[in-house]
Amino acid sequence: MGGVNDGGNTMVRFILFFLMTAGIFLSLSHFSFSADKIPTKIIVRVVSKDAKVIGSGVGGALVRIRNLETGETLAQGKQGGGTGDTDRIMVRPRKRGETVYGTPDAALYQAEILLGKQTQIEIYTEAPLAYPHAIQKGSKTLTLIPGKDILGEGVLIELDGLIVNILDPTPNRDQKRGKEITVKAEVKML
Repeated sequence: MGGVNDGGNTMVRFILFFLMTAGIFLSLSHFSFSADKIPTKIIVRVVSKDAKVIGSGVGGALVRIRNLETGETLAQGKQGGGTGDTDRIMVRPRKRGETVYGTPDAALYQAEILLGKQTQIEIYTEAPLAYPHAIQKGSKTLTLIPGKDILGEGVLIELDGLIVNILDPTPNRDQKRGKEITVKAEVKML
């Protein structure tokens, strides 16, 4: 009868070992699969096509980041700062991977978003805010991974267009039909 009793003890030990192992695994996995949200930083830079960063001098740019699945706005604000290093952006040839726009005084928008899972987002921008008649809009979609920051150069969104201000003739000036006029305008990059 000693053999039967030893088999029962072995079975009890196995069940206890299994339950303890399962308990340890579940308690550890609670932390890795937790619903806690992880802060994730993202930098967005809105730039003018074949030109510089859209800076505070033209009113900056609106930046809105939203969750594509839920439509929830995750972050929104205004890009502000300088237009970047002219020599680096406009003159020097560029090497793959080289920092072009992410210089110390260049305009940017930075947000910290709390994420519980990888999230597909849309980044929407419009600029230049100081010139409503010249507003251009753009967007980009990407997937954010909790805790994987996007810093440095950041996410670049390029906008086409120019700012055109008619200086002469003024809108309230009477014009005679059929008469030649001279138009003066100020034209600058976004």
